[in-house]
Amino acid sequence: MGFKGILVTVLLIGLSNAQDIGVCILPNEELCQNVERDGSPAVCRRVSTRIDCALAMSRGQADVALFSEEEMVLLSHQQPNDYRVVASIRDVSRTAEPFAFEAVAVVPASHTGGLDGLRGGRYCHPGLDQTELRWSPRVLKTLERAAARTDRCPGATTTGRTAEELEVETLSKFFGSACRPGPWSANVSVDADLKNRFPALCSLCGVNSTCSRYTIDMGVTVAGVNNNNRHIQALECLRSNNNGTVAYVAWQHVREFFNMRNPDVATSFALLCEDNSLRVLTSELLASTTAPCSFVKQPWSAIVASASRAAEIQTNLPAWWPNGVDPGGNSWQTNLYTALVGGSNARVIFQETLQTPLEYTRAFRNLTTIDASSSCLPVHRWCTVNSQEHAKCMWVRNAAFTLGIEPMISCQMRATTFECLSDIRNNAADFIATKANYGFLARQHYQLSAVKLIQNSRSNPASYSRVVALVKASSAESDITRFENLRGKRACFPEFGGISYMAFVRTAQERSVISRSECDYARAVGEFFDSACAPGAMANSHALGESSFNATSLCTVCRPSVTVVGGDNNFTCAYNHTNMFYGNNGTLSCLAQPENHVAFLELESDRIDEQLRAANLPNSSVRALCRNNTLALSTGVRIDSNCLLAFVVDSEVLARRNDITNSINTLLDTLDFYFGYNIGSGSQLINLRMYSSFDGRKDLLFLDTAQGLSEPSSDADDEQAKNYNELFRHLEACTGAAAPVPGLATRNFFSILTFIMSAIFTRYVIY
Repeated sequence: MGFKGILVTVLLIGLSNAQDIGVCILPNEELCQNVERDGSPAVCRRVSTRIDCALAMSRGQADVALFSEEEMVLLSHQQPNDYRVVASIRDVSRTAEPFAFEAVAVVPASHTGGLDGLRGGRYCHPGLDQTELRWSPRVLKTLERAAARTDRCPGATTTGRTAEELEVETLSKFFGSACRPGPWSANVSVDADLKNRFPALCSLCGVNSTCSRYTIDMGVTVAGVNNNNRHIQALECLRSNNNGTVAYVAWQHVREFFNMRNPDVATSFALLCEDNSLRVLTSELLASTTAPCSFVKQPWSAIVASASRAAEIQTNLPAWWPNGVDPGGNSWQTNLYTALVGGSNARVIFQETLQTPLEYTRAFRNLTTIDASSSCLPVHRWCTVNSQEHAKCMWVRNAAFTLGIEPMISCQMRATTFECLSDIRNNAADFIATKANYGFLARQHYQLSAVKLIQNSRSNPASYSRVVALVKASSAESDITRFENLRGKRACFPEFGGISYMAFVRTAQERSVISRSECDYARAVGEFFDSACAPGAMANSHALGESSFNATSLCTVCRPSVTVVGGDNNFTCAYNHTNMFYGNNGTLSCLAQPENHVAFLELESDRIDEQLRAANLPNSSVRALCRNNTLALSTGVRIDSNCLLAFVVDSEVLARRNDITNSINTLLDTLDFYFGYNIGSGSQLINLRMYSSFDGRKDLLFLDTAQGLSEPSSDADDEQAKNYNELFRHLEACTGAAAPVPGLATRNFFSILTFIMSAIFTRYVIY
């Protein structure tokens, strides 16, 4: 083939590829195959979340996707001009309505005083857990912020208090009584406490409602009106026995309630507008699909295309889906409709003009930008350690702001985890999610505490931190069969003060080979072994207390025992990969050195075989020394949990001790509810997963093994969480759970007595 023929072929291939339309589809292999069949121009772009799709589209890696109502609001702030809206997706029974919903305030027609006239009145709300309409926290609370100014916190001390507490306290002072059903906080304990303290805000819900729902008498059932609908119930709360002052509900349900259920009293009520004027509910007004005034107008979800392909896709969609409906059958057009639009309850309304997300939403949901917003609540500062993690944090921050989650979040990037821990200690940041490996250092050196422990998959032991002691099989067959035999030997640790180091300390105390009265953990280990490699032992960032012990002996093993030609044979104790014996891989390399005897490391089930090969250690060359002071029955690293030195959660969220942890705790519960795994992808207001990979990158903000959050209490239900808390018993006894550890000799008599009594009555269990 000549040059011209090659050029023509390349051009034809290019033109063919140019016809492909990259469609973002959440994981569904069968759907993807059906979308791409029978000559379809659509090609699947598999994404984990719709936010990942937005990022892919911004880089030209995808062309078209569906975004929810709240995602459209988010995109209008985050990427306002990157895309074009080619169609909206509407409910099949409401295609003529320009909004997904309008939130309105209904009051008696005799109401006076505008918004301030609601003070001391009776407030009927559809509930913070109403699901029939997709109302975000911001929408649910818009009237409250406008009337009671719950965003002002007047005269309140905000430090350490939760956003929910301040909000409910303000509401209780503004309204005389209310029914505001559903959870007031994603934190169960906070929710129960608030409802116990402020019962008046539940008093209109009815008998035995427990503030979870309405139990008022709804009267007869009327065709076309669902008496179980929360908005209808809130309107009945307003109407019955002149019970209410205001109901905050959706306009579509106002029309149902007064057109079909109670037309005789319609003109006795009116809409209260933001400008304090009233609009009486006449028959003409109730005939309109749009409200004369509303507190929120929500745009519909939309099909969005990249700016470069939008005109082409806008032309093609009506041909693929005539009249905006599912064409039926099993064609690629039908499967594409299913992938983008959903089922038969949705209808596609094609856009006549191509608008940016900002143009599509700003006439209705023109939110102030997060940087221009103010709040009486302190911003909570999330510390990140690289640019990818920072980018994910910024999306979580802006998504939370879009939904109206408080307090607001700021993201600040540092170079290392230790810089973050230092910033939090020094009140330059507030919280970070870190590996359990840093638990002791965080508590002891940085005076931090856990706000949350991270829940992992119970069906996957590899998702937890599993610490093991490995000795060489040849040594095990001779002089190392118990922990007592390790005295005077040479040891390898991934990091000084890390979870493997501390698991050994606790096990050695349990076996009484290290004194339980010794609180200087550097001295305890340094005097037990002849020498060791514990990277970071001499670093200020890893200090475990005020110690006069010379930690050099904990670093002398951190170099090859045999000179390597051309290698770096200098002494080092660096806690990074410039130290060839740092981390799990390095610890096995350390053990492989002829003169070293034992390694303590985290057992990563999916990587341990690869790590052993990299260290030139055959599986049969190592044997586990078990927590119960026996050797594993066979060589290798396939051991059960009873042999482990520690079997604990793999990460936690840390904050300053006894500072703003309550507020951070409840904020994290709220983020977990909206961006965790509690809600299916299709039901999330904003499809962003804070625990999963982001933009194709793993372990950002949280490890990908995370499934949720749990409280760091000693009576945690999760066994691995209990085990993790148990690891800190000795440290807490040494420190009084507060200040840095002083040398044992300087501790006062009562501290020593307290510790001794704790040692007597506490059973040290390390799983």
